Amino acid sequence: MSVQSQRPFSRLNRRPLVNTWYPYFLGFMLLMFWGYAWYIERVEVVKVIEWLNNQSLGALATLPYVPQILGFFHWKVLRHVVAVAVGYFFARDAAIMLVKILYDLPDRAGASRFLNRLLNAGFGTVKPPEITPAMLANERNDSVLLRVGGPGQVKVPTGHVMVTEFNGRFHRILAAGIHKLERYEYIHAVINLQPQQRMLDEFAAYSRDGLELRVGLSIVYRIKLGSEPTTRENPYPYDETAVRTAAYVQTVVDDKGIVTTWEDTPLNMAKGTLTAILAGFRLDEIMTPATPGEEPYRTLRNELLRQLRLKLDGMGIDLQAVGIHRIDLPDGVTAQYIDYWKSHWESQMLLNVTEGRATAEEKMEVAKAEAEIMMIQAIQEGIQRAKREGATAHMEELVALRLVEALEQMARRSESLTPLPNALMAQLDNMRRQLSDGNYNPRLPGKPIV
Repeated sequence: MSVQSQRPFSRLNRRPLVNTWYPYFLGFMLLMFWGYAWYIERVEVVKVIEWLNNQSLGALATLPYVPQILGFFHWKVLRHVVAVAVGYFFARDAAIMLVKILYDLPDRAGASRFLNRLLNAGFGTVKPPEITPAMLANERNDSVLLRVGGPGQVKVPTGHVMVTEFNGRFHRILAAGIHKLERYEYIHAVINLQPQQRMLDEFAAYSRDGLELRVGLSIVYRIKLGSEPTTRENPYPYDETAVRTAAYVQTVVDDKGIVTTWEDTPLNMAKGTLTAILAGFRLDEIMTPATPGEEPYRTLRNELLRQLRLKLDGMGIDLQAVGIHRIDLPDGVTAQYIDYWKSHWESQMLLNVTEGRATAEEKMEVAKAEAEIMMIQAIQEGIQRAKREGATAHMEELVALRLVEALEQMARRSESLTPLPNALMAQLDNMRRQLSDGNYNPRLPGKPIV
């Protein structure tokens, strides 16, 4: 960066001149002018002694140098000094009006106090005010010190830090105690280092089913701790980067220009994060834990804690705890919830019945095809066996025997799935024995196979 480009920034960071010697110089010039007025008026010491004697103050005339000193207060000399006093009065009045107009102050008294602080470099007999976050927000427009800045003395309460600016830029961080603000050093923010708890009793959210929920939550957070340990002398250590980051976390929330600070941001962010999480779960998953005996909302709370901690970490805020107090259904939604689940379970049962029927029909078709294939194979095996044994005259008996054996095999396979008639296996066994002995005559009357 060139030297010319750095010059605008150096002008912004330039400090106002603090001429502590200037009041002494003015006093010296006044004394010189007073002495000059005494010199040109040539007040005689004899006349001063006569005046003292006429006023029955002759004892003062006997004191050394007293007549000479009283000569400086002769009316001939004082008339010159009075002109200077009148000029000082009008100059000061003009300065007060100028300060009032430049800083848009409400009254002359405030402008006069501010001018006195500028002339006295911030020192005074008034006890330094204790600046709290509430006082800074409520009294900034009415207090010249809070509105314009130093010089002046302020007190930072215990458990707080103060962030100041100079020319609209970060200047320094002041710990708890009494501090002297420099000229025009502006108090940007006062941050509470103690753990903060915020609660939102009720807000609206929606589940993935589109059903409205009434939710309540609470959070506990604080500014990040620094590297220094917590001690009795330093009960609230802090990280300077976290304090600086949190001091500038500000968001405009509406058209009126209302600004939220770092203390409001975690709760608003927790509300938005939890609303997004609930939108990813069905109502039954929210209201009924998946694991029996599980703490309600544990999954939601852990997910909220994880996401929110990541978001707040970049803002210099340490999230310590999150609690979900309630997730309820508003009035009128309970009936809607019951109707929804009634239709849901009815459709689920219908779907299960349809799937069961389709599966049963599919199994029946498969079993029928397997039976046909098995019977064809049995007939082929019976024919081939008769040809091999040369018993073509008894081919019918052999084929029937193979069919009965195939029926027995099919019946045993289906016995575990479908109950069989009580006499079926006995009839098949009887037919197989008769065919094996050659005594089976299918033309004779008998009991049908059922």
